[in-house]
Amino acid sequence: MKILKKLGIIDIGSNSIRLILIEFDENYTFNIIDEVKESVRLGKDMTENGELDSVKMEIAINTLSFFKKLCISQNVTEILAVATEAMRKATNQKQFLDRAKAELSLDIRILSGAEEAYYDYFGTVNTLEIDEGLLMDIGGSSTELAHIKNRKLVSSISLPFGAIDLSEKFSLFETIDEKKENELVAYVNSFYKDISWLKTLQNINIIGIGGSIRNIAKIHQKLCLYPMNNLHNYRMNSNDVSNIYKIIKATNLEQRRKIKGLSKDRADIILGPLAALTTLQEYVSSKELCICSHGIRDGLLYEYMLSSSTTVFDVFDFSIKKHLNKYSQYETHPIKVWSLMESLYNQLNPLLKLKINPYKVIKAASLLHDCGININYYDHHKHSFYMILNSNINGLTHKEQLMASYVAANHRRNNFKVNTEYLDKILFPEDIVTIDKLSVLLRICESLDTGMNSNVDGVQCSFERDKVVIKVQAKSNPILEIHDAMEAAPAFKKIFNRTLVIT
Repeated sequence: MKILKKLGIIDIGSNSIRLILIEFDENYTFNIIDEVKESVRLGKDMTENGELDSVKMEIAINTLSFFKKLCISQNVTEILAVATEAMRKATNQKQFLDRAKAELSLDIRILSGAEEAYYDYFGTVNTLEIDEGLLMDIGGSSTELAHIKNRKLVSSISLPFGAIDLSEKFSLFETIDEKKENELVAYVNSFYKDISWLKTLQNINIIGIGGSIRNIAKIHQKLCLYPMNNLHNYRMNSNDVSNIYKIIKATNLEQRRKIKGLSKDRADIILGPLAALTTLQEYVSSKELCICSHGIRDGLLYEYMLSSSTTVFDVFDFSIKKHLNKYSQYETHPIKVWSLMESLYNQLNPLLKLKINPYKVIKAASLLHDCGININYYDHHKHSFYMILNSNINGLTHKEQLMASYVAANHRRNNFKVNTEYLDKILFPEDIVTIDKLSVLLRICESLDTGMNSNVDGVQCSFERDKVVIKVQAKSNPILEIHDAMEAAPAFKKIFNRTLVIT
């Protein structure tokens, strides 16, 4: 695939400065090729006059210099640089911007609070299938809230507190007593109570963005021995968030640094965000926290790529096509397999008796079943499993992504067994049965295009007592395709208790 251009996006936050490098191919499919982060904490130790600390400002300039050199070495043709709350409120903002321009030829755009909330929303709505939710992004010096309804941004606000501010204002570096905790909760609540539109929201789920909230999810994954590392679309019960808050507030800094899942560079500033999140949960009676790994940088990326403020129509379809363009060596073959698989599933649906709608599972597995060839043809079904499981396929739940990985891994024979570490945590007995059923169907469909020439146009299924008859419609004699597909007959008989006949 020909690479057309490379883009760099720099996000100068109050806690950290990040760079992501993105390449666009001839289909304008994007791929993130690098991400770098430096914990600079520009929002910390600001002077009484509101100036950025001179030492931290120097570190920030040096960090940007390093990022610029990295962009040059990677042949980046365009850089988008934005800054948020710490730079917004800095009285020596102009000095920093002038230095970045003069020394590094970087034009830095200062985002308003409304713009920051908007890009959080735009990064979320294009990567997460969510109709309604309350978005919360806790940064170093500000917190953005946004109400999403029908995938539209209804209301938003930027609040002047974040992980660094709360930690410094209430000295949250050690254990806190009840008096200090009450003051902290009352402080954040005073902001929530002043938001008119927030008062109207009840029983709404919270969508969490930012490093602090991601760390909360990491702690939870470690506590419950969650077998997947993926944070995007990870769901937590609000009670679990509250329990983590209780654990953290009873620890000092040394103890926090030993908590699994908690980054050492956030151990001193995690308590404030936890208090702000749990307080918001109670205020709006939220029952669930959904983690979104995409925020401002992704919002900027999608705006750049889409050249508008119009969101993608279908998050899953957009994402799966991106991965197909990225991984597929034979584009017509996976599309044909998916076409046959969709038809076969619909016709055999009465026989399948599944407890879930597997549409996304079979589409992801069908289109990406051969992606492991990019690593090595031999045992590529195993490589396909790990690639699908660890790819950021938006629109899939963790269960759907895991199931798609297993179905794809069994596209040649049903001997790729489910790892017991996934049982009970993500997959249940009925899911294993579903995987086995869909795997057999994928084996049949993959075999019916074994020549990768779309010779088979379609299939027509019928039921005859203890038999399932699949009549193949083809351009030319499909004798070899049928022979290969019949290799799945023993597995079909075992799983469905029906004899498979393909003619």
